[in-house]
Amino acid sequence: MHLPFTTMGSGSLAAMGILETRFKDDMSEQEAVDLVKDAIEAGIFHDLGSGSNVDIYVVKRTGCDKRENYRVYDKKAFSESDTYTFARGTTKVVKNSEFEYKWKHLQITDENIPMDIY
Repeated sequence: MHLPFTTMGSGSLAAMGILETRFKDDMSEQEAVDLVKDAIEAGIFHDLGSGSNVDIYVVKRTGCDKRENYRVYDKKAFSESDTYTFARGTTKVVKNSEFEYKWKHLQITDENIPMDIY
């Protein structure tokens, strides 16, 4: 079976589900752009490895229409400066815990001993 579209990347399964469900022949350009946007958003929202912005490129015989940042979901609330300072006591300490780890019966060896598999 020949498909008129393809997907790739970590969010491709979610995107493919949208494309397979809603694609139809003879779509208008805006319908196609909306479909692609929804497919990319499915990848964004259902895959932790995907990015957070939608970039769409409409390729025609006459050239390419770049629509970068067509949708932006990860706008930074703060600048990229790392000079933030917070006064002591800004965050309430709920509990302090200290742990002491004691390793008993730990043996380190250079021997090649096979692992037991049950």
